[in-house]
Amino acid sequence: KEYGNTALYAEWSGPMNERVLTYSYKVKRKEVVVKEFPKSEPPLSREKFREYLKATSLGPVTGKVKETAERITKGKKTVLEKSRAIYDWIVKNMYRDSNIKGCGLGEVERLIEALGGKCGDIHSVYVALARSVGVPAREVFGIRIPKGKEGEMTKSQHCWAEFYLPGYGWVPVDPAAVRKAMLEKGCTEPEEIKDIVEYYFGAVDESRIAYGMGRDLTLNPPQKGGKLNYFMYPYAEADGKTLDDLFGFNLGYTISFKEK
Repeated sequence: KEYGNTALYAEWSGPMNERVLTYSYKVKRKEVVVKEFPKSEPPLSREKFREYLKATSLGPVTGKVKETAERITKGKKTVLEKSRAIYDWIVKNMYRDSNIKGCGLGEVERLIEALGGKCGDIHSVYVALARSVGVPAREVFGIRIPKGKEGEMTKSQHCWAEFYLPGYGWVPVDPAAVRKAMLEKGCTEPEEIKDIVEYYFGAVDESRIAYGMGRDLTLNPPQKGGKLNYFMYPYAEADGKTLDDLFGFNLGYTISFKEK
């Protein structure tokens, strides 16, 4: 599975309050479970996966980020062991901060100190920590379909992460979903929802749709503004200028769903 960052461009004329565009898409949802881990790992080709080992503008892989990751993964030898150690550390130490706007910016150096954030924050930490100790990792950006047959999901954006296990493939992880479940259930320790902790290491539920990947993005076709931190919310330009911030909250859009 691969995800692109292709922008949908539209041009129109007339008064601003009459400019209404409607697009419909059909999606087929499917739970992803990837848990048949091999007992041994072949060597990892760092050259092949260099794109998933490098730093981003807000996710360094050196300094205190690397120091933190090395402390978390001390004594761990394999990619699987390191990936699980980082996952467990995030589940244990980070938390969902409902006061964060949107899904968060993903400022990793601040986050490993503050520890609180939304899914975009929590998974930026996972990816940066993993990359800093040689584990290829990436964020997947999309949206979650709420429960029910139909309704609105304008602010249901969600992201998760994947790491690459040599000889096996990309493995999804979602520690942010664990922290959200802990908040909703009033849990103080991950051990109280051990089944959920185990589920989200190697699986993601069928409620989500993926439509973007990575950070510091140039869209296709290229936007005239600067690179996007990530592509999970609408992006719009007028006369070559960005109309809104990362989250696009003031663009006047609605996302709805209907099961067929």
